[in-house]
Amino acid sequence: MRRDLDSLMQQRGLAGMVVFANDRYCPAMYYATGRKIHRAIHFRTAAGRAHLVVDPMERDDAAKIGCEYSTLSQHGLMQRMDRLGHAGGYADLMAEMIGTMAMMGRIAVFGDLEAAYAWSLLHELTRRVPGLEIDRTVPDLLSVARATKDDAELKAIRHASSAVVLAWKRLREHLAELKPEGDHFRNGGGPVTLGSLRALLHSEFLKHGLEGGESIVAQGRDAGVPHNRGNDKDLLRAGTPVIVDIFPGEAGGGYHSDFTRTFCMGRAPDALKKLYDDTHVAFTTAMDTLKVGEPCRVYQERVCDVFEQRGHATIRTNQGTEEGYVHSLGHGVGLDVHEAPRLGGPPANTQLLEPGMVVTIEPGLYYPSRGMGVRIEDLVAMTPDGRYENMTPAPYELEIAP
Repeated sequence: MRRDLDSLMQQRGLAGMVVFANDRYCPAMYYATGRKIHRAIHFRTAAGRAHLVVDPMERDDAAKIGCEYSTLSQHGLMQRMDRLGHAGGYADLMAEMIGTMAMMGRIAVFGDLEAAYAWSLLHELTRRVPGLEIDRTVPDLLSVARATKDDAELKAIRHASSAVVLAWKRLREHLAELKPEGDHFRNGGGPVTLGSLRALLHSEFLKHGLEGGESIVAQGRDAGVPHNRGNDKDLLRAGTPVIVDIFPGEAGGGYHSDFTRTFCMGRAPDALKKLYDDTHVAFTTAMDTLKVGEPCRVYQERVCDVFEQRGHATIRTNQGTEEGYVHSLGHGVGLDVHEAPRLGGPPANTQLLEPGMVVTIEPGLYYPSRGMGVRIEDLVAMTPDGRYENMTPAPYELEIAP
């Protein structure tokens, strides 16, 4: 959690951490400061002293953080850049502040920067501060801290998740109002496309201050490839699986949710019903056994057991398979849609489920050669009593009657 940053730095023998936001939203900056500061450098010692050097245009936000702050112009950034170049100018300012904050030794550095620029910046910085070392520990400091959420973070994720459930409910109501026209459907505006369904979901997100990002509304063969976004121009078809995977976050950057349902308009073919049933059994197997203290990876193993017993290939039996169960069971969700922990991966993943972790449970079966794919996903928060809170409660149904 955020409150663990100082103790984590001390455990790792770090003198401090630096976060650099280069004129755009930076999740690491948001996490470190609690504000969406777009152009700034945040310095924090292992003892808890913090200082933010910020663009003067964002000084009002800086004042709300509660730590020391100054402006880039007060430090003469433009003059430094004129003499030393862009990366050199920033590195010169950072070196000065690291000296002022007595952050000597090994430090962690974060930010969303182009690789070449980041390399230049760190090269110039270490050249200016003798003995300074950049921490290369994996997982890094912020990944470990962000894997568990505090009450404020859980509140933000609940808000996004409640909007997801409401958006799905609205879509479900819309689907039930459609009129069949052969193998396709109509509403008052004409033929129904996958793009119109996506637009409806995103309009619901906006009502709650969320942005939809690259949601998935994929049908038939496309539903058989897990991250195929779907074709907006495709007409909604009867008797065909449609995967809806939605993962909106706070507008302008912030906390996300993640949720998937698979549906079929009208009667589902028997082969699709079996695929759905197999997926649902795997889903309930994982959900019914979730508890704090268990290894994250064990749930992947249990789901693989279910699928293999039912005749499906998995990445455990064939790492390169492109049909059957082709991915891991889940992942953490927070400032990024995909973050620690991972419910799967190699045996080296020994992470245990901890209170405050927010993870997806999302088994799926994929057969693009047969024009089918199924995935079911809920988002859960592990609770101090050892169990979990389902943050995306919504019905599990395959067939929707128009």
